[in-house]
Amino acid sequence: MKTIQMGRHCVRALAVMALLWGVSAAAQPAPTQPTVVLTTKALTGAALDTVVASVVDAGVLTTVSTVPMTLRIVDDAGGVLASVTGTVSATVPLRVSVTAPSAGGVRAQLVLPPGAGTLSAGVLVIEREGTGEPPPPPTRTVCEIPQQVSRDPGTGTGDPVTVWACKVEVLR
Repeated sequence: MKTIQMGRHCVRALAVMALLWGVSAAAQPAPTQPTVVLTTKALTGAALDTVVASVVDAGVLTTVSTVPMTLRIVDDAGGVLASVTGTVSATVPLRVSVTAPSAGGVRAQLVLPPGAGTLSAGVLVIEREGTGEPPPPPTRTVCEIPQQVSRDPGTGTGDPVTVWACKVEVLR
């Protein structure tokens, strides 16, 4: 009789443990997808230069997809000079332009929100063209947008990485 009761208690204990383990496993937060920020190297020039930043998908997609993002032109101090939010696909680029307020450096910055998807062959470009007489040759920085960017599983952080003239940061 005692053996049967012990068996019942063990079964109940196992059932309660399984139930609690299942509830605690279900309560764990799903891993969040990070925000990715790509920033080009700075281009210097003269005050009143025309600066244009663009994102294009130069690859051939097997299916038509659009990727939402924010494209900004920032100065050396990180101040936003111009910004645009939109989508990029194989046929539709995203561009923003501004007149440079000084000779200091300007950078293109691309912000990919969590779950934004990927471009098949994304390219981020910033160009700076002078307005003097005669105008100096235009300068540009081109960087490739990596297909996969993720947080370091060991530390959980996204330490900046430089890829083709771009600094890539992974944010929460």
